[in-house]
Amino acid sequence: MTDRSELALLLTGAIADAESAVRQAGNRAFRTFGLSHRAHAVLNAVDQGGADGARPKDVAELLDVSRAAATTFIQRLEAKGLVETIPDPDDDRGVRVSLTRRGLEVLLRVGQLERRLAARAIEGMPASGVARAVHVLQEFQRRLVEKQISVVQ
Repeated sequence: MTDRSELALLLTGAIADAESAVRQAGNRAFRTFGLSHRAHAVLNAVDQGGADGARPKDVAELLDVSRAAATTFIQRLEAKGLVETIPDPDDDRGVRVSLTRRGLEVLLRVGQLERRLAARAIEGMPASGVARAVHVLQEFQRRLVEKQISVVQ
């Protein structure tokens, strides 16, 4: 029988492996549309700004990157015609970023592809098992946050 610390390591290893597989599958899907995982995340962050668009600083916060990095990502997507920047009506020095029609179409199509990939991944698995796995992972995440385990030197 495996002790609890070994089980914890097995669980964290399985989570890391699953996350890597999800990222790789997603990257294959994103490449179909000429995007990277990061570009997809930027499109999602811009989309969260709604009809008025998102400020670059809000995109940066959502992605947990610097404003300069977010601006670089935005400029790359603007060059591809997926986003556009317009003057911010609330800030004379600022801009807002919004999806172009093409950007919205790509975002929706990538989302559909992601859902199909996820559905295929759980094909044949009992719904109760998937629901239980989701519950276990949510509880694991909650406990990690709650305990705020830090390294003691």
